[in-house]
Amino acid sequence: MVHAGVKFGVPLAVGTICMCLGVALVFVLDNVVHSMVNTQMTISNSSATYDTWQDPSIPVYMQFFVYDIINPYEVKHGKELPFVVQKGPYTYKEHRPKFDINFNENGTVSYRQNVTYVFDRSMSSGWDNETLTMINIPLITVSNLARYLPDLLQTLIEALEKVSGAELFMKRTVNEVLWGYDDEMLKFIMNITGNLLIKSAKFGLFMGRNGTDDGIYNIYTGSDKLNIIDKWKGEPSLSWWNDDYANMINGTDGSLSPPYSDRSKPAYIFSSDICRSVFVMFEKEVEVKGITVNHFVSNAYLLGNVTFNPDNGGFCTPKNNCPPGGLLNASACQQGAPIFYSLPHFLYADKDVILPCMNPNKEEHQTFLDSDYVTGISMRIAKRLQINVHLTRHKAISDLSEINEVYYPVLWINETYTIDDASATKYKHSVLTPLYVTRIMPWIVFGIGCLIVIITLILLIRNRRRGYQTPLHGNSIQENHDKEPILGGATA
Repeated sequence: MVHAGVKFGVPLAVGTICMCLGVALVFVLDNVVHSMVNTQMTISNSSATYDTWQDPSIPVYMQFFVYDIINPYEVKHGKELPFVVQKGPYTYKEHRPKFDINFNENGTVSYRQNVTYVFDRSMSSGWDNETLTMINIPLITVSNLARYLPDLLQTLIEALEKVSGAELFMKRTVNEVLWGYDDEMLKFIMNITGNLLIKSAKFGLFMGRNGTDDGIYNIYTGSDKLNIIDKWKGEPSLSWWNDDYANMINGTDGSLSPPYSDRSKPAYIFSSDICRSVFVMFEKEVEVKGITVNHFVSNAYLLGNVTFNPDNGGFCTPKNNCPPGGLLNASACQQGAPIFYSLPHFLYADKDVILPCMNPNKEEHQTFLDSDYVTGISMRIAKRLQINVHLTRHKAISDLSEINEVYYPVLWINETYTIDDASATKYKHSVLTPLYVTRIMPWIVFGIGCLIVIITLILLIRNRRRGYQTPLHGNSIQENHDKEPILGGATA
């Protein structure tokens, strides 16, 4: 019996220990992985992410879709709503190296990021010197500023517009509208008023943004607040809007987030392009290059009217003068130009804003962010934004004296980033494979323990059954008793 106890007791003990060890490893290895990720996902001169953070090798593409108007005469005279045709994309490859990098004692790093745009013909529908008929934004901007001037100055501005030959609609190349051109009307005005009314005789929607940076960023470097913006241009908040909430600088730049972020909460991104922070909400899990990621999207709540989203009251400029749902009045941060931002084709905007020629749909026009839950690395991004001009009737300006009020779409952008094949493969080998091993190893150990216990129990049961089944041969026992001597073996 002692031999049998040792024979079956040892493997039972080993199997039980393996089972307990497997369960314990589930929690131990999970904490180890968390600790390793938090150690690696920091921004420092020696961290694994530093080189990629400082000078991203994966290209970012900026696509411009420009609207060409078909019925300028009818719109000018208030006969029809604008009918525009989308042209493009006109694609530019971005390069975004960081410079003037300084690590600070409070766990932050400050830097500037130089952004350059290079036209990519292979990803474009045509050359960016294509001529289109577009709205004259300088004329509308000056006319908008003139509304608040005395009648005499309004008359002077109208005369300057006539002398310069400015008209509501103009022929310009895509390149000019994007990166800038000399405007004759602005020249005339500057010759008379100097810098009093306007600051430059050139105009371009993205003028001055190619080969430049948008200011000093100060971000956190530790994994718990990784890449979260602390300050921009030396300030912890903005000054364009009407309350503290609207002026908050929230979140990251979208390229990197803290590891293990709670996907039930909004992911905030600060964009200097639109002068505010925005948010995206988790929708579902998707795959990017074979990597399962969290898919965050913009929704109707982001730019909803104040009835639908009361938080947007702070973005109403002037105060309490709120635009329809789906629009952001950015004139406060665009030098008084009546620029309104929306999602492309007025996605999620109020119905009376959407022109009949627009075709909004989520797949093409929704902003989204695909982020890895473990590391916080963004695997795919699409920032989509439409630039619109608010046209309103102005009796003192002949070109605007008959026009109907409308939010006129100028162009929309699609700024995209997708992890490349080489980086995705590297990520799988360095993160996913070790993570898979650490997750499956405890269950392998637990399974081996279960198997040992099960096999041992089966063998033990079989052994006991054999002990109860010793064969009996006729009356051999009785016969042996008959042959035994009685009284110690005495015989007669």
